[in-house]
Amino acid sequence: MNIWENAVLTDKGEALQAKLLNGQTLKIKRVTTGAKKVPVVDLRQQTEVTEGGYDITLQPSRAEGEKMILQVLLENKGIKESYDLWQVGVYAEDPDEGEVLFCLAQAAQAKNIPSEEESPGFSVTWDFCFDISNTAPFEVVMNSAGLVNIEAYQVHTEAIERTNSRINSLNSALEYEMEEYTQAGFNSGSIYAEKFGEIMNLTFNFTYAQDVQPDTTITVYILPKKFWPKKSMKVTFVHNGYISLLLFVNNENGAVSFKAISGKYTADTWIYGTLTYML
Repeated sequence: MNIWENAVLTDKGEALQAKLLNGQTLKIKRVTTGAKKVPVVDLRQQTEVTEGGYDITLQPSRAEGEKMILQVLLENKGIKESYDLWQVGVYAEDPDEGEVLFCLAQAAQAKNIPSEEESPGFSVTWDFCFDISNTAPFEVVMNSAGLVNIEAYQVHTEAIERTNSRINSLNSALEYEMEEYTQAGFNSGSIYAEKFGEIMNLTFNFTYAQDVQPDTTITVYILPKKFWPKKSMKVTFVHNGYISLLLFVNNENGAVSFKAISGKYTADTWIYGTLTYML
């Protein structure tokens, strides 16, 4: 997207352009950003970009038909504080006056440039297109290329993304939440719901699980929705050496249920175990 509202040849640039038409060679020296906006009518009179900006990197130029394309690269390496970018100015070598502000572009809206600490590896490129002819001595077209994908930056960006992903995963895993539910389904017992990031542990401890008949499913609790699994889960427990059961957690309604496979649960029966799943 083109962010530039006005692009002009400065008065100094126009004088230099007249010399170029007499056979002089255009020599671009540097490109600099400006951090303040000025009235459009004052752009041509500027001899420097507005204060608060930084020099940005010139890339190798290339020819496209009768145009010369000069790419510039803005990186935030070494920038301690973020700033609003309003202007980009191109400085050229004048054979009589030395370095002059040759042309200048001002944005329609400020573009925030983050500090290196805020956004490591941030980078933007712009193309300056120079078109010289008898009818239009000088024309500037500046197109934002957005975030660059040059090889070195891409490798750097991918490394940053992998690091950030690992950090985010670690932070997520460190988030801990625990809730206890008592008197659920049976006369005495509890369920502990422990959340470690996206990992969920349900720990069951029912000391009086009475009258659970074989092949009968009993729902003992409905979990809060934040603890529902991505898919229904089940696990088999064996207790007292001979009694086995299935434990279910339903992903559609959060119901926690038991189903006896063999034997009968009496007043002396206890149920204890843990089910782990992903949220």
